[in-house]
Amino acid sequence: MKNLNNMLSKSFYTILGCLFLFTSCGEDFLEDKLLSNTSVDFLYSTPQGLESAVVGLYSLNRNLYQDLSLNGTYPLIPQAKSDLGVGITGEVSLYSRLLWGASLGDFGTTSGVNAYWVNYYKIVDRANAIIQGAENLQDIDDSRRNQILAEAKCMRANSYFILYRLFNNIFITTEPTTPENAFDVPQDKSSKEEIFSLLRADLDFAITNLEYNPEEFGRWGQGAARHLRAKVAMWENDWDEAAAQTDAVINSGNHSLTATTAEVFAGELDHSETLFALNFENETIGGGSPHIMNWNVVSSYADAPGMIQSIENGGAGVGFLSLNDYTINLLNEDPNDDRKDNTYYIFKYAYNDEPSLPPGKQLGDPLDLYENSETDQNEFMLYYRRQNPGVLKFFDENVEPTDRNHFKNIMIYRLAETYLIGAEAHMMLGNNTKALEYINEVRNRANAASVTTVDLQAILDERARELAFEGQRWYTLKRTGKLYEFLLDHMNNDNMNESYPEGNPKVILREYMQNWPIPQQQMDLLGPSYPQNDGYN
Repeated sequence: MKNLNNMLSKSFYTILGCLFLFTSCGEDFLEDKLLSNTSVDFLYSTPQGLESAVVGLYSLNRNLYQDLSLNGTYPLIPQAKSDLGVGITGEVSLYSRLLWGASLGDFGTTSGVNAYWVNYYKIVDRANAIIQGAENLQDIDDSRRNQILAEAKCMRANSYFILYRLFNNIFITTEPTTPENAFDVPQDKSSKEEIFSLLRADLDFAITNLEYNPEEFGRWGQGAARHLRAKVAMWENDWDEAAAQTDAVINSGNHSLTATTAEVFAGELDHSETLFALNFENETIGGGSPHIMNWNVVSSYADAPGMIQSIENGGAGVGFLSLNDYTINLLNEDPNDDRKDNTYYIFKYAYNDEPSLPPGKQLGDPLDLYENSETDQNEFMLYYRRQNPGVLKFFDENVEPTDRNHFKNIMIYRLAETYLIGAEAHMMLGNNTKALEYINEVRNRANAASVTTVDLQAILDERARELAFEGQRWYTLKRTGKLYEFLLDHMNNDNMNESYPEGNPKVILREYMQNWPIPQQQMDLLGPSYPQNDGYN
């Protein structure tokens, strides 16, 4: 199976000059210049050009992850703002602490939050151009046209869905930016029905026209489209549709859970559980730039005596953001749960430097020099920085252990979540037998015992154990109406919350913060009556 990075490499010079010709808001498009002899007419009016433009969408979709601004914070903002992590220090922790990203005037909104708005509207705009070009093109085989349309519509639906769930007051358009309409600005947000009508239409088309097994790993396939369609249905409380879509993927014979949790995030992620992943490849044109997500979420254990950076301990880590006590306790409920055994998460860092071993310690013993004290700030800060359990879902086991730059592929959607969506949908339909079957498939794969009863709390707990730090938690809690409650209950950790100089984020938190603020620089580009989200005016 060919990797999508091969296509990115082949198309790199074709798309380089045209990919960023227009932006979603339009005012600065006149400043952009073509960087090659490739014309926009070729890109959107020939089959080859359209296929190159589709490849460009995948490159755009990777941008937030490889942007190293603010120490690589951007792709971790949703995780930082969820109820499963603790912000320890560094830029990403400022989002956990609500010092950034919680008001119009703060730097976190004008930088990271703005990056989400700009990036996904840019993808939408380029997808719109591809869709319009493919629909208008005469000399093209229908199957080839429909493949182009299906991938572009998946990318558009995914981007709009992210924007809606983060910002709520969004506008949709199916028209690409052109010199004629570049200065037309939206005067009002789109209605929820308008948004979801487009999401349904795009994904239903994609499901009909995509194969389950794309030729290049990393492209949208039918399984990913159905998975996303199920997620959309859950936001509409359409349990029948969500159950039907998850059942279709699970029973298709094209996807299955890996046999062990150790396989899920190993290697290139090119296995039966992966539905959609972002591709990276070092020293390859079109292979992307490195990300430093692992560095942010693995503790700085090597600062402790008896420790040096190693592959076994998760490589280079600085520990800006990590698992909080709530998540750790969920994973510890079943002593046999192996997700914490250096598969998804690392709970124990092993001594590995004999010359600097502390007295009484031996090579291979777990680091245990620090205590997560409730009151001693110096002690618990040392614990969080050096010993707190970390996340291994972004770890490239092939890099030098001292290298923070990784080219690891990033999991976006996978079958374990499909099972958990299906469990919730079937539970809401009153089919607890099927719900238990699905949730226990996930638990048993992790060597955890089956549960015998199921409710929303049980599903949310299992989603936390299985999917923590994969970027889905914020959306799930918001959809179920639990976000504000869960953040008040267990965001960060209490001792850390009390130590932040700007104040306890549980006191700062307001219910309206479930919607991110639309950055002021974007409001300035919208119509004068365009509505900011409540609470930020």
